[in-house]
Amino acid sequence: MKLGVSYIVFDGVELLEHSIDQIRSHVDFIAVIYQTRSWFGKEIKPEDSYALSSLKARSKIDALSQFTAFSPLKDESQGSILKSKSYERAQRQIGLSVCLANGCTHFLCMDVDEFYDGSQFAAAKAKITSQKLGSTAARFINYVKSPTLHRGYDSKLVPFICRVSPSSKMSREFFAKCDPTRGISPRQKPEFQFAPSELTLHHMETVRKDLSAKYASTPRGNFDRARP
Repeated sequence: MKLGVSYIVFDGVELLEHSIDQIRSHVDFIAVIYQTRSWFGKEIKPEDSYALSSLKARSKIDALSQFTAFSPLKDESQGSILKSKSYERAQRQIGLSVCLANGCTHFLCMDVDEFYDGSQFAAAKAKITSQKLGSTAARFINYVKSPTLHRGYDSKLVPFICRVSPSSKMSREFFAKCDPTRGISPRQKPEFQFAPSELTLHHMETVRKDLSAKYASTPRGNFDRARP
């Protein structure tokens, strides 16, 4: 297995290095796909741009690519919201393509505010290798304001490590109910869902240095992410 991980990034950059540190020793290649403008045209903070360049210079990440293939949304209408989802899926696709171009056989897509326990990550990866699992998923917990306050396990899942090939695409479809920008097709058998005791994703949903920046730059709080 050559495991590639891609992060998509705009706000919350202060969380990124901490997320990477939990898994870096278990991963072969890390790509970061970033925006200098949010979906609504808000500019990235200069200190965040510097932080991304620093991560690349210190080899915390292997590839740093800017995502520019979008036009800022003009409103928060349903049409704009659906457009933002298509943009996000395209951004994740770049991460997958970069990992494939660098010889990765397995792939994991992450967000800047997502964390795995390193020991759980390593054990889950070993299980995928030993059992030759194709597509996998895990449960996740959403944290509110603090890494110690949460809402419990979400009803949806998040795709975990999946076997990929040059024909793999980011998709609305997946074997488990998940964010419609994060499915990977074609599905690879066998499919497996980790028990929460084996693997849990810790999502720092509203844990930010500047939470208002997140709400000002994304329509995420204004729509149901379960919609296609």
